[in-house]
Amino acid sequence: MSDKILKKKDLPAFLTKLRKNSTLIAPMQRDILRFDICEDTAKVVTNKRPLFTAKKYFYKEKQELFSYNKANIKETGQNEHFVIFGMRLCDINSLLKLDKLFLNDFEESNYKKARKNNIIIGLNCETAPSKYCFCESMELKDAGYDLFFCDAGVHWHIKVGSKKGEKLVKNLKDSYHRPKPIKTKKKLHHKEIAGNFNDKNWQEMSDKCISCGACTNLCPNCLCFDIFDTPSLALSKGVRNLEWDSCQFKDFTKVAGDHVFRETRESRLRHRIFHKIMYFKDQFDEYMCTGCGRCIEGCPTRIDWVQTLNKMKK
Repeated sequence: MSDKILKKKDLPAFLTKLRKNSTLIAPMQRDILRFDICEDTAKVVTNKRPLFTAKKYFYKEKQELFSYNKANIKETGQNEHFVIFGMRLCDINSLLKLDKLFLNDFEESNYKKARKNNIIIGLNCETAPSKYCFCESMELKDAGYDLFFCDAGVHWHIKVGSKKGEKLVKNLKDSYHRPKPIKTKKKLHHKEIAGNFNDKNWQEMSDKCISCGACTNLCPNCLCFDIFDTPSLALSKGVRNLEWDSCQFKDFTKVAGDHVFRETRESRLRHRIFHKIMYFKDQFDEYMCTGCGRCIEGCPTRIDWVQTLNKMKK
């Protein structure tokens, strides 16, 4: 599949064509830059990365799983077709991580449909979009997209990643531009943290934590959830909903008898980092964290766990 080239001034027209058959999701300036439904392709933002990810279009904040009555259960499905433009490589890789959890031994039906019925068009970072970004340290894969746009001056160089993507750019000219890999100032050097479970730095970090859950909400692949049944007043029917939750909330591990498995903020913060850097890698031989840095950028007290891990003894 040959790489293609598109003049930058032709991008709005290219995106407008995509809107004809699918909903277009792109970085849009609202109260804050975020992925949102695009009605005006001329207003798509390409020079900044949204703080909020596109995760909610694949894994909704609140979704109805099924409805039920005395006679049967009816699964509630989503069948939306959409194109997402502007996902950076860290966010695309986050979907590849979620795939391992939602599409392997256990299949989450709504997530599966959302992944099937989409086109992902990535956008390259030549420089780190945030001073907290450390994606260069996390062994990201150049994969997971249908098309990937890279800045080539007055043109977009387009890498083709799938047959679906190839069809979208078949009429464009071939490109011979070679995108530069991203360089980040921030690095995560100390990723072998197994021996640092009781390091004093965990307590120092947790002293700054207010358990607000901003880190997990902004993370492109945090997936903790809770399940709620909502019955009718007559108890004859109802619905079951899935809602986002956070491992940073004390009630997340609360069970019958009011026992909480991770009572302290230190244990909850440490668990999140161990999951991203160690537990997921033990299971899938790759890091769960993709180094976007949003958890640090969006933290009210700026808990820089990357800096802290780098201080820990190896």
